[in-house]
Amino acid sequence: MRIPLLVLALALPALAQEHVHDAGSDKDAKVPAHQAHPMDPSAPKPKGASLSLKAGGGEANAYVAKPKAKPRGAVLLLHEYWGLNDWVKSMADRLADEGYLALAVDLYKGKVASDPKEAAALMAQKDEKWGDAVEEAGLEWLKANAGGAKVATMGWCMGGGESLKASLNDPKDVDATVIYYGLPITDVARLKKLRGPVLGIWASQDGWITPDKVKAFDAALTQAGVKHEFHAYDANHAFANPSGGRYNGAAAADAWDKTRTFLAANL
Repeated sequence: MRIPLLVLALALPALAQEHVHDAGSDKDAKVPAHQAHPMDPSAPKPKGASLSLKAGGGEANAYVAKPKAKPRGAVLLLHEYWGLNDWVKSMADRLADEGYLALAVDLYKGKVASDPKEAAALMAQKDEKWGDAVEEAGLEWLKANAGGAKVATMGWCMGGGESLKASLNDPKDVDATVIYYGLPITDVARLKKLRGPVLGIWASQDGWITPDKVKAFDAALTQAGVKHEFHAYDANHAFANPSGGRYNGAAAADAWDKTRTFLAANL
């Protein structure tokens, strides 16, 4: 069953934007304009390759990074509100270096933002039905090309919510879910559909995904009987991306270590 996650409203004041998703009590969540620029200029250039996926009656862009040996697992990557930029591709490369087959899909049909206002507009205009089809196509591609390895979803910010949504939409194809400060879903009946465990990476200073929302998500997963582990850092939203003033190197490094451990244990 397909589960929509609709952006219902979005405004852009001088230093922040709001967006609203179909997630119950999250209708008043506020998202700060968290990055000055979507790409760290010091990040390595992508080493993988572009890929075209058949999705929703058309073609979707994706980026694939392959390990040198047989994959120990596979990961579907979901981008932030900037789009499928080089930073997301570098994370796919990083996973490939760890031995995973990594596929980062494009939910914006080739568009990549260069400033927060443009990124917020792209997120507001995102075709949810198309995005669902792209995520499903990405999971199917990984299943067909990972040599029988297990599959996880992973995303940051907007992509963190998409990671959870992709796992809920196609639970039979997903063995684990990684969410970096993404929008939670607290509907216990929905969460019971998850087949594998959840890793949640959170920021205690986050004004959008607040500690209270994380606590509610924790309780809902527990009630649903879903194995999960949460790690919160004294940092702000988007702390794992070195693009802007909210990057926290120590927190990002520790969160990545937690992610590596989680993937190794569950894929």
